[in-house]
Amino acid sequence: MKTKLGCALVLSFLMIVGMGCAQKPVTDSGSAEPAVQGGPSPNPSETHVDLGTMNTQAIDVYFADSQVLELEKKEQEIEYKDDSEKYNKTFEALQNNTDSALVSLWEKVELLSLQYSEGKVTLDVHIPDEAKLGTSGELLALDALTQTMFQYDEVKSIDILVDGEALDSLMGHSELEHPIQREP
Repeated sequence: MKTKLGCALVLSFLMIVGMGCAQKPVTDSGSAEPAVQGGPSPNPSETHVDLGTMNTQAIDVYFADSQVLELEKKEQEIEYKDDSEKYNKTFEALQNNTDSALVSLWEKVELLSLQYSEGKVTLDVHIPDEAKLGTSGELLALDALTQTMFQYDEVKSIDILVDGEALDSLMGHSELEHPIQREP
C-alpha cells in the first residue's frame, strides 16, 4: 500500500513539474518569452516572397479542340514576380488546361529552360514519346506556342531547342525555323 501511495506521489510531482515547465516555453535564443500563437513561425532558411511585388496579368492561351483540328483561345490569369518569370508562367499556362473540352498540346512536354533576351524567347524542351503528335498536331502545337508567346509586344522571335539542340523538326513531321520570327 505504501509503494502505491509513494508511486502516486512521485507521479503527481512529475506532472506538476511538467505543467509548470509548459507555462513558459523557451525560445531558440534560450529566453523564456511567451510563445506567439496562431500559426507556424517562419523558417529563416525558406525564401520569402513578398506578395506585394507579384504582378497579375490575364493572358490568352491557345489549346486544341477535342478533335485536334483547330485552336481555341482561352483566357487565363498568371502571377509573376519579374519579366523572366512571366514567360515561364505563360508556358506553364499552355501546359495546364482547365477546360475538359480542350486539349493542351504541350501538356507532356518538359520545359528544361526558358530564357528571354532582347526580344527573343529561347525554350529548351524535352519531348518524351508520349508527347509526340502527328503532322497536324505538331503544326497546331507550334501555332499554339507562337500565338501564346507573340501576344507580348516585346517578343519578336521564338527559338525552340529540343534537348539543347536546334533540330530541323520539333517532332519529326514539319520544318522548324530557328528562330521563328513574328510576322509583321
